[in-house]
Amino acid sequence: MFAPRSLRACAAAALLLCFTLKPAYGQMDRADSLKAVIAQQRATLVLADSTRDRQAGFEARMHLSELVGRSEAIALMTQAAALADSMDRPDLGAMAHRLLSGKWASAGAFEKAYVEVVAADSLQMRSDRREAEQDADLRARELQRMAGERDSLLQVSADRDRRMAQAIHELQQRTDAWMYGALAAMAIGLLLLVGLLYRHGSITGRLRATIAELRAEVDALKTRAARATQAPQPRPQPEATPVADALNLADAGMQAMAAGKFRQDGPERLATLLDARQRGDHDKVLRVVASLKPQLLGFDAERCAPLIARLRIPGAAGDPLQWNADLDALEAAVRDLLK
Repeated sequence: MFAPRSLRACAAAALLLCFTLKPAYGQMDRADSLKAVIAQQRATLVLADSTRDRQAGFEARMHLSELVGRSEAIALMTQAAALADSMDRPDLGAMAHRLLSGKWASAGAFEKAYVEVVAADSLQMRSDRREAEQDADLRARELQRMAGERDSLLQVSADRDRRMAQAIHELQQRTDAWMYGALAAMAIGLLLLVGLLYRHGSITGRLRATIAELRAEVDALKTRAARATQAPQPRPQPEATPVADALNLADAGMQAMAAGKFRQDGPERLATLLDARQRGDHDKVLRVVASLKPQLLGFDAERCAPLIARLRIPGAAGDPLQWNADLDALEAAVRDLLK
């Protein structure tokens, strides 16, 4: 049996042992995790080197240099700087040399740290200069593209101006042609007006002369009638003469010939009139009526004259009822004359 004091001492010792061993186990876990990460990075490094993937090899060396000891980290960073050189990546080289200078400085090798700082600055300047050149090249390409767009726009604008100028020239030519045509039409109209005025003047002169002659004949007849009233004399009976008989016979023959001609041509003209009415060709109707007018007025003026006059009124076809009624009456008159 243990004494109570001994039991309390054993319990205290056990508690102290537990608290002492717990951090140790935590440190062992962390060390195992770090070893696993380092092993994974080493495997990544070996894979990158075997596939000659310099970018992946550079990144694996930089990551691994943060996990291993100083001497191995310096070797890894030196290798990474060499890889950056082989890839012609001064930006990556500057980063590797700058981190390497920090490692040398922490090791107390300040001269080597200074050399690495100078190399890092040189590579950084080279990287900056390359970026500036790339920016300048990019700006030059952009300026070249903008110049090309400007030239294209200028070409399009020039083409548009040329087309507009051509369209204006064609419009000016058409306008000039219309103007010359209008001037020619005005000149022709003026000539026609002068001709009409001249004809009207000549007709008016002849009418005046005819009216004057008629007035003179009327005055002579009035004078003769006045004299006859003052001294009435028995009028001699007209005697039949061979000349008068011949004239009467000639008139009767002309009427017979006109009637025969009408009976010969009348049916065809009547059929033409009916066909024009059915087709609604008012102009043809008026031409047929005009061709029938002399014979109709000669045979039955009292019946046909009003019909023809109404049909020849401008716009008579606009009243269909009156138009058709007059045409029906005229056709009936033509049929009656053809019987």
